[in-house]
Amino acid sequence: MMIEQSRVAADTLVVDIALDMTPCSPTDARHTVDAALGIGDESLRQNVLLLVTELATNAVVHGSPPCRLRVRARPERLRIEVSDTDPRQPVVLHPGPDVDHGRGLLLVAALADDWGVDQAHGASNRDAKVVWAELPFTPLTSPERGVSQPALRP
Repeated sequence: MMIEQSRVAADTLVVDIALDMTPCSPTDARHTVDAALGIGDESLRQNVLLLVTELATNAVVHGSPPCRLRVRARPERLRIEVSDTDPRQPVVLHPGPDVDHGRGLLLVAALADDWGVDQAHGASNRDAKVVWAELPFTPLTSPERGVSQPALRP
């Protein structure tokens, strides 16, 4: 997983992660976002990390590569975006109690203030989509906090 992180403007932090199409990729993304954002409020932190995990998992399991996770943090909003090149829209399922999967977008809808899907064009001009979620956000606890490693795993 390649990580790029930079300050685009004085109030915007961008975490930009290329997601590998492997089962460990959502977990790696979760840890990267946690380290980069440094959220002090534990409830908000858990909600953000669950949204990152669910959106990244949907892209890795149901999307087509390349997949990217972008997190944009502003003083009052946090936007989590996951893009992939499969133009199919995600579907909110309502699985029964005996089904052990299919609740990801229900969780996203419950935790996010707003969420949706935007159509986009990928780098190779292929159809793509961006699934996003937004939350209210408290600013970073420290401006020096961030990720400088080229990758989480060797």
